[in-house]
Amino acid sequence: MVRQSSAKAPPPVRFWASPPIVLLIAVFVATTIAGPLIGIRQLDAAANAQTRLSNARTDLDGLVQMQLGEETGLRGYVATRDPQFLSAEGQPSGEFDRQAVDLEQRLSRDGITVAVPKIEDLRAAHETWENEVAIPLTRDPGAGDAYRRQAQGKVLTDRLVEDVAAVEQALATAVTGVQQTMRHRINSTVAISDGIVTLFAIVALWYALARSSVQERLDRERTLVDALQRTLRVPGRRLPRTQLGAAYASATREALVGGDLLDVWHAGPDAGWILIGDVSGKGITSARQAAFAQYAVRAIAAEADDPADVVTRFNRLFLDTFEDPGIFVVLFLGAFDARAQTLRYASAGHGTAFVRRGSTVEPLAPTGPIVGLGRDEIFTTATLRLEIGDVVLLATDGLSEARDAAGELLGDERIAAILRDGPADPQALCDLLVASADDFSGGIQDDLAIAALRVVAADEDATTPFSAIGLPSGAVSPK
Repeated sequence: MVRQSSAKAPPPVRFWASPPIVLLIAVFVATTIAGPLIGIRQLDAAANAQTRLSNARTDLDGLVQMQLGEETGLRGYVATRDPQFLSAEGQPSGEFDRQAVDLEQRLSRDGITVAVPKIEDLRAAHETWENEVAIPLTRDPGAGDAYRRQAQGKVLTDRLVEDVAAVEQALATAVTGVQQTMRHRINSTVAISDGIVTLFAIVALWYALARSSVQERLDRERTLVDALQRTLRVPGRRLPRTQLGAAYASATREALVGGDLLDVWHAGPDAGWILIGDVSGKGITSARQAAFAQYAVRAIAAEADDPADVVTRFNRLFLDTFEDPGIFVVLFLGAFDARAQTLRYASAGHGTAFVRRGSTVEPLAPTGPIVGLGRDEIFTTATLRLEIGDVVLLATDGLSEARDAAGELLGDERIAAILRDGPADPQALCDLLVASADDFSGGIQDDLAIAALRVVAADEDATTPFSAIGLPSGAVSPK
């Protein structure tokens, strides 16, 4: 008889429960959980670093705006002797240096030590500007060396802007370093397991989609800027019984994104308006503000015929629209009457404006402060009697502030000399001025707008076309 064994059968082997597999699963699960946590911590650190760098960039821009605002106010005070252009204290407040020191300390803590000497240099440039330019000109704006001090101030401001550009480059390098470090850590984490590869594939896809979205927004913004800039240039309309020349030039595409505007339009068969201006700042914001200024002035001029009245209303509208106290507009608005041969104009702090009568050149002084200083500013209208052959020249400060290698400005005196000896044709005159600024500075350094208006006889008016604008390399002609 066969007896059955009393031994129990061995339990089935469970593959997933074997020690190596359990260990691998544990490692995989731990990696899947820890990987994202580590990645999130690293990404959060990189995001914080980028935020600090972005804040540093914003503070750096604030220092530039503070310097430019103080310089513009000083320039307005010297030109008009109006103390409202100056700060309430009338003396340096030390705020620029305090903010610069704070920025310097933060950059040192973030390890961007290469930027520290540049911060110290821009502090020194600002201090020199205060002691050698601002304080002396505030005390005696009519001093014999006022022009030299203003030129020195421009050189110091440019030195400060160059320091800022160097710091911005250091910040950009730091941002690149943060991004490179982040990518390296992500790649290292991706190599741990197949699950992390999948996770970071999703992150990479998100990044690609986000980048595509950002690029699309940038392309739309660039298109908008181009459209804005085209609207800010004279469209080719000339006023009755005049010849008109115009030029808009810059060194780079980036300089095109700015606040210079130039416009001419009719106000009836024998009258019309001419407008030239410059909004503070750069970029799409200032281009948008310039477009607002152009069409707001047009709209107001449709209901008022006195230039000072138009500028006064526009000043209040501008202040009601833009809350930033650092935004301002320098402009010249003229109303031309072909029958009376007069140009009634209001100049809101606009400096480069002349009339040529034969071989005599006369400056057209400002008739009011810069737009955007206050609601109760007073603007007046001046009347200019014009004869056949007289030429009115208007230009933004990109022309007068063209600088040579030594930092000397082209200046209104040289511009007046070029105008006095220049050609009778307004377009040829504008082209000559652009070429002169280009030769003087070794290349256009800032965007500039120029308009020249010449009075012609009634019989010549019918045969006087608006000539095509030919500008030197790098310049942009009206569309």
